[in-house]
Amino acid sequence: MNPLEKLTAAFERFPGIGPRQARRFVQHLLSSPPSARNDLARLIERLGAEVSQCKKCYRWSTKSDGRGGLCSICGTTRREAGVLFVVEKDADIETVEHSGFRGLYFVLGGTVPLAAEEPEHHLRLRELLARVEQDGSEGKLQEIILGLSATTEGDHTRMLLQEKLLPIAEGLKFKITSLGRGLSTGSELEYADPDTIQNALNSRQ
Repeated sequence: MNPLEKLTAAFERFPGIGPRQARRFVQHLLSSPPSARNDLARLIERLGAEVSQCKKCYRWSTKSDGRGGLCSICGTTRREAGVLFVVEKDADIETVEHSGFRGLYFVLGGTVPLAAEEPEHHLRLRELLARVEQDGSEGKLQEIILGLSATTEGDHTRMLLQEKLLPIAEGLKFKITSLGRGLSTGSELEYADPDTIQNALNSRQ
C-alpha cells in the first residue's frame, strides 16, 4: 500500500468518514503548501504532550485547563456537584454546556451494541460505578442524569445503566433520571441545539 492509500485508509477510520471523503482530504493536503501540511503534523504531535484525559470524568482537555489531573469543569468549585450528567462522548459535553447546565459530567466512551455479551468492554461501566459509589458515600450525589442519544443503542445502554445503578441509588439515596421529551427518536445528543437540550433537561424523569 502506497502513502496515498495509507493516508486515505487512516482518514476512513475517522467517525462518519467514508472512502470518498477520505480521498478528498488527501487531495486537499496534496494541493496545500508544504507549510500547511507541516503545521497540521505538528498540531497532531502536540496532542499527546498538551492534551490529557481528566481522571474523574474522562473528558479530554488541555493540561493547563485543570489541576491535579482534573479538567477545568471537575477542578472548579463553582459547579453543582450534586448532579452528575452521564454522556456518551466529549462532544456531548460541549453541546450540553450551551444549554446552561452547570452540574458535573461523566463520559462513558460510547454505547453498548444490542448483541454485546460483555458491555464493560464498550464503555467505562466500572469507572462510573466507582465514581457513583464514592460521591454517593460522601453525601455529594443527589441525582444522576442519563443523557444518552435517542437511538436504539442509546436506549439499550440507558437500560443497562439503570439496572446497574438502581441498587446503589436505593442504598445511597440519590435519584436516577433520563432526558425527557425534546430529543426526537434517532437523534444524537451532540447535534441537538441548546433549546432542545434545555427542554429535555426540564422534562427529565
